[in-house]
Amino acid sequence: MSLVNRIAPSSKRQQRPQIVTPALPAPVGGLVTSQNIGAMQPGTAIVLSNWFPTRTGTAVRGGNRKHATTGTEPVESLMNYVGGNASAIFAGAGGNIYDITSPVDPVTPPAPDVTGQTSNYYSFINFPVTGGNRMPVVNGTDPLQLYDGLTWQAVTGVSVPIAITGVDTSTLIHINAYRNRIYMVESGSLNVWYLPVDSVGGAASVLSLSGVFTKGGVIQFTATWSSESGAASMQAYLVVMSSEGEAAVFSGAFPEADDWSLVNVYDIARPLGKNGWFRAGGDIVIATEMGMVPVSAARYKDPAALGMDAISQKIEPTWKQAAQSRASLPWEIAKWNENDAFYVNTPAIDGQETLTIVGNLTTGAISTYTGWDNRCFGIHNRQMYFGCNDGTVRLAEVGGSDDGMPYTAQAAFAWDHLGSPGWTKSIKQAQAIWNTTRPFAYRLSASTDYRQEFPISPNTLPDTDPASLWDSGLWDSAKWDAGEVQYNVRSRQLSIGRTGLVFSMEVQVPVNGTNTPQIELVSVYHTTVAGGYGV
Repeated sequence: MSLVNRIAPSSKRQQRPQIVTPALPAPVGGLVTSQNIGAMQPGTAIVLSNWFPTRTGTAVRGGNRKHATTGTEPVESLMNYVGGNASAIFAGAGGNIYDITSPVDPVTPPAPDVTGQTSNYYSFINFPVTGGNRMPVVNGTDPLQLYDGLTWQAVTGVSVPIAITGVDTSTLIHINAYRNRIYMVESGSLNVWYLPVDSVGGAASVLSLSGVFTKGGVIQFTATWSSESGAASMQAYLVVMSSEGEAAVFSGAFPEADDWSLVNVYDIARPLGKNGWFRAGGDIVIATEMGMVPVSAARYKDPAALGMDAISQKIEPTWKQAAQSRASLPWEIAKWNENDAFYVNTPAIDGQETLTIVGNLTTGAISTYTGWDNRCFGIHNRQMYFGCNDGTVRLAEVGGSDDGMPYTAQAAFAWDHLGSPGWTKSIKQAQAIWNTTRPFAYRLSASTDYRQEFPISPNTLPDTDPASLWDSGLWDSAKWDAGEVQYNVRSRQLSIGRTGLVFSMEVQVPVNGTNTPQIELVSVYHTTVAGGYGV
């Protein structure tokens, strides 16, 4: 169906298009700041704040709720232990490690399990050994701490019952597992230390990368990467990432084995933190100054071209600006499979506005969140937590406020000529189609001619049971994932009254309540009258 109905000209004078009512789909393509604003793709947005792009629409994000308090110092690490049927989550803050699995209340700090630490920025893994899982954690300034599901032990060269010899464990900044062995990065060096097979202690051996990295720097982290081999089968590789953005890839059982070899050294981009990466299938995605770059892309692309393969390519200008202004604190990435999402913190400094970059794992669509002052992430019992600068740990995507503070979801659709480039047009009215579970307030508006201006957000409605919404009829109902009734609702026509050549429809939803929002925008209809040709 054409967006405009034109009258065949009866003379040389160009005729005006008649009234049109086009439908604009919700920006399921997510935020896009790297395209020409004069030819933007439909289904994308130039502003998408506090929304999550789904496969069927765009949903208002959930809030967050205080889960625990460790004090007043920033929570810089969250560590999740999983051992059989037991699990726990720990926070590193104020020189201590706290068990925050089940705090007595969210405002009283629990007694710390480990004290006297000089750094709160940890790396950890869960490693299975005989007798159960163990969780070793390292921070580069204190001896390695080992959790066995009940107690913590500081592991040194002479500690009992477990010791690590050959390396000072207080110099280890990152820990990883590769082919049943633990690999540990020595701070400020080009050394990676590894332990005997299936062991969390013993004599450590060194893998030196002196002469491997041509850009210099030090090793920041290691990761395990799976890729297809020549026989079209999956093979595991050890990736060693330098602070200058070089990735050395090794294959083989372990450094002293006959099959051990250096596959290649790839030039990627400077990483933004030792915990700023995640596994995507068999691939490794790294948060770098250029964007979220998969290691697999580095095999075929020059570093200057890697941005085109970055998962964050659609927001490349936004990402690079954040990387330049927020790189003094380390970034982290959390992959939350249960929510089909990944989250990237960009820690705020010097009064900057909080910014979290969020993406749909299935579609790759990206949005941004404000109001989450996060320093780190943790996944525990299928729920995501994040640590804050104020010493609290919060549950993510729960409730209808940010720990009691309201927030607003703002979306500005891609600039659109509405099917008639060059014609002056007036949007008279608009209405939105929603999937929702209860009434809520929202505002529709439009900006014109590449000048983005949101009006004041409306006031919220109080939490209430599902009911008739804005005096509009219910099209149908179905079951939401949480078991609530889901309504597919068409709102009443709202007055817009904007005139211009090109438009961006805007949607704002204020949130301030108890219930987690179940609000998904499907599309926006509007009635347009086209006027004269040109300005």
